[in-house]
Amino acid sequence: MIIIRKFQPADFPWIIDIERKVFNEHDPYLYMKFYENYPDTFIVAQINGMIVGYVAGFQAGDGVGRIFSLAVHPLYQRRKIGNSLLNEIIHVFTEMHIKEMILEVRWSNIVAKKFYQKLGFFQYGIAEKYYNNAEDACLMKLRI
Repeated sequence: MIIIRKFQPADFPWIIDIERKVFNEHDPYLYMKFYENYPDTFIVAQINGMIVGYVAGFQAGDGVGRIFSLAVHPLYQRRKIGNSLLNEIIHVFTEMHIKEMILEVRWSNIVAKKFYQKLGFFQYGIAEKYYNNAEDACLMKLRI
């Protein structure tokens, strides 16, 4: 059974492990700083006591929420955990009176782009050379 809940500091080692396995591009301590600044919009998925995924978001402007990062441990992908995390942050953002969500995804990450499109996101732009390796990002948006 999946438990979706807010991040707690004891979850930190799990988040670092997932980030390194999925992205390996952020300073791990950025997530602790993220929690300090945005505790209500840092959400984890837990199965049998293990953190298997997370979503970190924040209010980016008037009526706009931004997904900073969403990741699911590779061994737990394709089990609707990403959907559960995204649905929870949509719920939290709705309570914050946020009307649209934005995020960016690697241009080459076809699987992630299709995942977000299935949930109603659409591409609204490109951020050139956005990532460390100079890869472009696909800018996506969802009206909620």
